[in-house]
Amino acid sequence: MIFLLLSILFNAYLGIIFAYFNRFKIDTFQAIVFNYITCVITGSFALGYFPINTTTLSTPWFKWSILMGILFISVFNLIAFSSQKTGITITQTANRLSLVIPVAISFLIYLEPINTLKVLGIVLAIVAVLFSSKQNIDPLTQSKNFNWGMVLPIILFISSGIIDAMTKYVEMTFLHTEQMSNAYLIAGFGTAALFGSVALIFQYITGKRKFQFKFLLSGIILGIPNYFSIFFLIKALKNPDLNSSATIPINNIGVLFVVSLFGIFVFKEKLTKINYVGLIISLLAILLIYLGDKFS
Repeated sequence: MIFLLLSILFNAYLGIIFAYFNRFKIDTFQAIVFNYITCVITGSFALGYFPINTTTLSTPWFKWSILMGILFISVFNLIAFSSQKTGITITQTANRLSLVIPVAISFLIYLEPINTLKVLGIVLAIVAVLFSSKQNIDPLTQSKNFNWGMVLPIILFISSGIIDAMTKYVEMTFLHTEQMSNAYLIAGFGTAALFGSVALIFQYITGKRKFQFKFLLSGIILGIPNYFSIFFLIKALKNPDLNSSATIPINNIGVLFVVSLFGIFVFKEKLTKINYVGLIISLLAILLIYLGDKFS
């Protein structure tokens, strides 16, 4: 359980830090690119060597690491944008309740036990996403302003769910040793760093962005916890005492709980009554999924 707890803490940190980036006027795209470079360096130090070589290119999991890297940088930018547009509480609710996607896949593909409690939990989780992302919009301005508050959480819900499902699939199918897990993770981060660096260098050359040391520092502050957030999640998924259909919900609700408290009490985010109802439903959804796993 220690790996699951560490995953929760590191992921909660990632959910909160973007709000501070906004306050200190950090260019989130630059910070995210430097973050992935930091992830590669951190992972290599943790492993003791750089695990990617010519042999790695022919491994069956390498193509999945490329796809994962593209999703990493895309979704991370989406989380940063959503955190600044809709707040960290709503963003993390949509992000974390995306667990229904890998949980459903665990039932359909991996044939993990399913029962009424788990099904009800999945249904309630979807309702919670819709409730927690609903915002009061002035009818006079609704036609003039694009409603990011509804669109961003839904996009994030789907894309984050795909990442979680892919992580579980690759972990079960290809990553039979800890060395493979580390190599896969570093390759994914390396892909994100490569694509991001190419885009960033082009923007430097064309004058669309300018380098500042605080952007590099922000990337380092973001990157080290980012690496370990996924590293510990992968290790938690290997725990034989819990099915993935329980591990992912516990991880996500733990993150959601910490981030929500931070958003409400530290950042003073103003949520509507229906947003609070969505948070309460999310707690109930995760509890039902967890109990369903224990009694299956």
